Amino acid sequence: MPKRLQTYTADHITVTFDPRVCVHSAKCLAGLPEVFDLGRRRWIDVGAAPADAITATIDRCPSGALKYRLPGQPESAPPVRHDEVVITLTTDGPLMIQGTVRVETPAGEVVRQADRVALCRCGATGNQPFCDGSHRRVGFTSTR
Repeated sequence: MPKRLQTYTADHITVTFDPRVCVHSAKCLAGLPEVFDLGRRRWIDVGAAPADAITATIDRCPSGALKYRLPGQPESAPPVRHDEVVITLTTDGPLMIQGTVRVETPAGEVVRQADRVALCRCGATGNQPFCDGSHRRVGFTSTR
């Protein structure tokens, strides 16, 4: 069964999480543990912190799996220059791509269109072409 988009709402913010593209970097868990806690059944508690703290943490999400919407505003997009694309080779991890990104199948079907994506380099992901953190499980190491 495919993983579904998760939505967490409070009066001051709505947070969405797309588990299909999460690289499990744990930046959210370390950045705001009172909101992001895997020990809870609903692991995101948007009522546990002010919106500015939540948005600052989500803006550091490297894969774009976490997004937010403030009342009366469109869905979040961290500041990215869309006239350039930056590809970062992470140490022993995915290719992190920021900019205007569209991932397509060989037939031209758009799989994902976003301002950032994390693409698998190890080949072990269960969600090709996106990284799902499997590089840690298989012990992948980058050549540089």
